[in-house]
Amino acid sequence: MVSKETIKNKMGEQAEGQFNLEGILSELGSFGKYQLLLLLLLAFRDSFLAMCNYNFVFTAAEVDFRCHVPECESSTDVSFNASFVSFALTNHSGTCARVAPVNDSWLNSSGTCSPERFLGGETVPCHHVVYANNDSIVAEFDLGCQPWKRTLVGTVHNLGLVFSFLLSGFISDRYGRKVVIVATPLVVGTVGLIKSFSVNYWMLLLLEFLETALGYGNASMVLSLEMVTQKRRVIFSCVSDILSTCGFAFFGLIAWKIPYWRHMMRAIYAPLLVVVFYIFLVDEGVRWLLAHNKKDEAVRVLNKVAKFNNITLSTKAKDMLTNITQEARKAEQLGKGSQSSHVSLIVVLRSRKILLRVFLIAAIFFCCIFVLNGSIINSTGIIGNKYINFSALLLVSIPTRVITAITLTKFGRKTPICIAYILCCVFFIASAFVAKSIWWASVLFYIFGKMCSSYGMFSMMVVAMEVFPTTSRNSLTNAANTIGRLGAVLAPQAPLLEKYMSGLPSIVFGLVALGPVLLALLLPDTSRAALPDHIHDAERIGDHNDDRNDDCSGDHNHNHDVECSGDATTEQSSKTKQDLDVENRAS
Repeated sequence: MVSKETIKNKMGEQAEGQFNLEGILSELGSFGKYQLLLLLLLAFRDSFLAMCNYNFVFTAAEVDFRCHVPECESSTDVSFNASFVSFALTNHSGTCARVAPVNDSWLNSSGTCSPERFLGGETVPCHHVVYANNDSIVAEFDLGCQPWKRTLVGTVHNLGLVFSFLLSGFISDRYGRKVVIVATPLVVGTVGLIKSFSVNYWMLLLLEFLETALGYGNASMVLSLEMVTQKRRVIFSCVSDILSTCGFAFFGLIAWKIPYWRHMMRAIYAPLLVVVFYIFLVDEGVRWLLAHNKKDEAVRVLNKVAKFNNITLSTKAKDMLTNITQEARKAEQLGKGSQSSHVSLIVVLRSRKILLRVFLIAAIFFCCIFVLNGSIINSTGIIGNKYINFSALLLVSIPTRVITAITLTKFGRKTPICIAYILCCVFFIASAFVAKSIWWASVLFYIFGKMCSSYGMFSMMVVAMEVFPTTSRNSLTNAANTIGRLGAVLAPQAPLLEKYMSGLPSIVFGLVALGPVLLALLLPDTSRAALPDHIHDAERIGDHNDDRNDDCSGDHNHNHDVECSGDATTEQSSKTKQDLDVENRAS
């Protein structure tokens, strides 16, 4: 741990008046009481948002069904496992045809349901369907013989996310991370509760789209990355994801104990309304505030963190906070206080290097999201209890995040991502060809494949946020995510491949996983770079002549770490004004 005296001495080496955010964040620490409270608040929000995001896995789950046989049962007195199904139906369940009864007038009324009545061999389509249970919308809205309607719910849900991520990214970068963190759960919770009262399939489908188009977003992860120093951002984000995953894993238990889809929806959507109180509990990101010239508010947040963590800032740190406060007040007196350093997304995309990164990351996201979402959705169809399978596939993300924190910090970004997706390909394809007699091995391979997919997806999200500047980080990340979300649109259709070949969905997941292996090689390694605040900083990432980043990486002593972070911030501060002038002229 870095001593306060060491940080103070290193801060003292900075030129007077230059603001050193990295040094101040080092003093405040990464896992004090303030940060732990923030992690718990974000975990509660993200856990229930994740449940709602995958609600269709159980809401539109497949239900066993069979044809109604009027010769053997009335319209009101039905039993799914009736004795006549062995001779009156072509198959016990899952088919929309039944054996055509023989119209022999000599059969008396007592023999109308006898096996002899169904010996003709011909089949006729069902007029009505009997379901094993009424837990899913499949039974309630009679979708058994229309499987495309069942999978369409997930497709429409993910299609809405295409718009949601683009909208939330713009709002987050323009109006702040806190706006998205508070507003999106309220929208999702409200629309979701209304959706639980849907009177027909089309009403539910419309609300499913509206829920995702107006809600969701990844502002929590952006805020997590921006709250701590360069050395701690991956670990902090991993801890945040572990906590939210623990909460998300309860979804399998909730769906198991509350199987009826309307009641289950209300159980997972209603808690999101509590997030309205986050207005008073969560502060705006300091990096966003500084990047948008809201220095007074940034100083207030930093002082609040210090007070909450019982930390006394060094004299140099206090002087820095006092200086930028005075600068902000002078600017306000001169009529410049309302000016913002916000840069239009179009202006940022005029950078050829940034534009290429957006399309490259979008292509990687397409593969990552298809494999991850598809494997989660398909988990309810693999052997075993579907609720336990779902939760198990989520809980394996916990050791995965521990591995992520260690490997991304020690080995960079690209190499671990490529290795993870190579293993993902091997495990998923292996799970498809394991003999049914050792089904447990197939499940085990499938879980390992899902772990590698989860590792790769999270790592790519970190990389995406590290290569884009603070002023447009969420917009650019979500712009790439928006294109990549087309993979999520296709993912709900993956389970239908099982009808053509056993294990075919897993084979497809494995082949698609090879995409990120090849594309990730074209990305710069961001593990040695400071989090960029402006376009110029982002463009420098990956340059071979960026010696500053190389010198500040690897295994150094703590004093050197503080010195590097301070120098990086000083150099960045000296260029901020010039960068903003260029960006403003461009806009």
